[in-house]
Amino acid sequence: MAVQTVRNELVKSLAAFSSDIKIAHSIFALPFALVGLILSGAGWPTVSQSVLLLVAMVSARSFAMGMNRWLDSDIDALNQRTVMRAIPAGRLSSQGGLFISLGAGVVLVFAASMLSPLCGILSCPLLMILAFYSRMKRISCLTHFYLGLCLAMAPVAVSIALTGRAGAATLLVAAAVTVWTAGFDILYSLQDRTFDGENGLHSIPARYGARAAVLISRGCFGLMILFLALAGRVAGAGALWNLALVAVSGLLFWEHWILRDHAEQVDGRLIDKAFFTANAWISMVFCAGVLMDLVARTVTR
Repeated sequence: MAVQTVRNELVKSLAAFSSDIKIAHSIFALPFALVGLILSGAGWPTVSQSVLLLVAMVSARSFAMGMNRWLDSDIDALNQRTVMRAIPAGRLSSQGGLFISLGAGVVLVFAASMLSPLCGILSCPLLMILAFYSRMKRISCLTHFYLGLCLAMAPVAVSIALTGRAGAATLLVAAAVTVWTAGFDILYSLQDRTFDGENGLHSIPARYGARAAVLISRGCFGLMILFLALAGRVAGAGALWNLALVAVSGLLFWEHWILRDHAEQVDGRLIDKAFFTANAWISMVFCAGVLMDLVARTVTR
């Protein structure tokens, strides 16, 4: 009976944790990880490598999001928007959240070590970098760019896992992911602008205001297109890469168009549409373009 009770509690905790961190949102980084794979020139990974890469990616994000929820649970309890997250709402204990997060970290180190000894070694400082994100918002409004750096590690990590290095094109894609993530996180932070300012948390909207934040976000998106264009040039990409860039530019424009009259008074539903729908499409469209460009160049050789 006791074993059954423990098992039920564990299942309930895992369900609350998974729902809270929205594992499905791994879709933002996974396509760019595939771009890193394509640019690495290592060829297609084996089935075992593919599984290990997927496990490493999902566990890394689960660790990062879990630690964020655990470290920010006191702040989340004060914010009307986040008060119903698992820990402040009581669906998941603080100890349970920490335990599951650390478990995800262990899985990441194991999967990385199975890929290569170098990946195993690098996974340890990676965990510290991911965990520190929650502290950044208490230190600097550059927290948006720090989050971008965390997501940008995806294409670099895949390239290192398969080839032991990351080329110039991969690093340019990583730079694009950094500023893209910063740009959409700035927009997402608009809804917490007042709360952040009142509670000593740092963000670009809280520091510079909504209109300036929107302009900075647009600048970030412009830099994303520039970095991706440079990456394509370095990689010797063709027309389909550039066509994907045009599509991504359109989606970025749409993302800002959605919020054009709502910078000062943000509608959460519009934020969700801009943040989740547009950005999921951006990563998938660009990845599809890179993949088709690779196939086209291979066929025409």
